[in-house]
Amino acid sequence: MKTIQELEQFLDDDFRNWLSVLTVDNVALWGKMDAQQMVEHLIIAVKMSSGIQFITLATPIDKLEKLKKIALLSDRPMQRDYRNVLLPIEPMPHEFADLLAAKKSLIDAIIIFKNHFESQPEKTQLNYIFGELNYQEWLWFHYKHFIHHFSQFGVTSTADRIN
Repeated sequence: MKTIQELEQFLDDDFRNWLSVLTVDNVALWGKMDAQQMVEHLIIAVKMSSGIQFITLATPIDKLEKLKKIALLSDRPMQRDYRNVLLPIEPMPHEFADLLAAKKSLIDAIIIFKNHFESQPEKTQLNYIFGELNYQEWLWFHYKHFIHHFSQFGVTSTADRIN
């Protein structure tokens, strides 16, 4: 797993570079979301990690540690077409006026996330699949999640990134 510094660097550099080249013309290689819906989906996940988005645990408690070890704290990429039980089958309508506004909101949400843990480094925050995650685990989640979705839109390749 990458260090905290490497994961923070990812959010400051690689991810922002990907975000800058993402346009409404990027078409999903799988799934039903368009580029703006994908960015808005990432905003929800980042808000979860900051405690802004209220969620409930969807995984049985006795399965948390095993699932966390296999699916999160590994080099294994996130699976395509994963069915998120907390989201509707059809993509949600756009929340923001356009992709540019959604991009700005995602960057703002990341700043809030970092500040949330900066003042409370030992804090944990609930993830609906993996349970309570600390700052490094959330960074790793965002790293894998962002790679998953930006590769969905052809901006990066999953195979080159997870390690």
